[in-house]
Amino acid sequence: MTTHLSGPRIPEDPDPRFWLGVFLPSAAVLLGALAVVAGWSTRLPADVAQQWNWSTGGVTTVSPLWLSMLSLAVPAAAVLFVLAVLKWSGRLAGWGRRLSVGVLSGVAVFLAAALPAMLSGQVGLADPLQAPDPRSSTALVALLSLAYGLLAAVVAGSRPLAAPDSAGVPVPALDLAPGERAVWATAATAWVCLLGGGIPGLALLILGLATPLWFLAVPGAVLLALGIVTGRWTVTVDSRGLTCTTLLGLGRFHVPAGREATAEVITVRGPAEFLGWGIRVGGAGSVGLIFRNGEALRVHGCGGKSLTVTVGHAATAASLFNALAARNTANH
Repeated sequence: MTTHLSGPRIPEDPDPRFWLGVFLPSAAVLLGALAVVAGWSTRLPADVAQQWNWSTGGVTTVSPLWLSMLSLAVPAAAVLFVLAVLKWSGRLAGWGRRLSVGVLSGVAVFLAAALPAMLSGQVGLADPLQAPDPRSSTALVALLSLAYGLLAAVVAGSRPLAAPDSAGVPVPALDLAPGERAVWATAATAWVCLLGGGIPGLALLILGLATPLWFLAVPGAVLLALGIVTGRWTVTVDSRGLTCTTLLGLGRFHVPAGREATAEVITVRGPAEFLGWGIRVGGAGSVGLIFRNGEALRVHGCGGKSLTVTVGHAATAASLFNALAARNTANH
């Protein structure tokens, strides 16, 4: 898979896709769940079942209805509040925007919808200890919430990075003899991707295989695979340009060494410039493979797009890229 960097985008204001397409529907799910449970209140036991034994399916904990409602509604409202604060503070940007919107909205919807899923089987019961185990309905809610989170990420779309590209240090072109061929390559371990995807993925996979929550094994396997694949990158500068490839070549970012292409060395600060470490995609076609703080190679292509990757000996790579870009331009 090759990712082609797009041209500049102008952000919308005041971001109706977020408020109307993500936040308000998520809040509506929470309010709707509370309304449904309030309508059931006269047909529910005074104390409702809240926890079940996963092995036997028997009720282990009961609590007042209002406390059960608060135990899920308050965390859901808190997640929505965090999402709104991130929006108001300008922290929802680039790839970080999609990830934050998808995860937080999905969690909020799951917490809200889990309330009627837990209580639906208790309607009409006099004894909460007779309440059926809601694991099937909860599993369905989890799957629907995952789908909702993915849809919310798509609806929200991308936004420019919170901070514009910082100024880099110009690097003179390497002195290459006519016809001389040169290649610069290195490998980089993206611990933030390896650990960020591998640890949660492995945990979900183990839970799915070792407990009745079998459905957790699927997202766990996906996260684990993504963490492994994006945890190792090969960075190459040759006559074709700058190419950054994941393990097994399943993902690739590329900027050609052609007309108007230039390379420079910069010093990056992950949280300040790219909303954290990892793979960051922002407005104006800016892509950051930010695996650590410090020295990085940044290549500017045509149309204002750029590719930044944290590597050692970035000055050597930039010098070679500039030489090859100048040669390719002269030959064409």
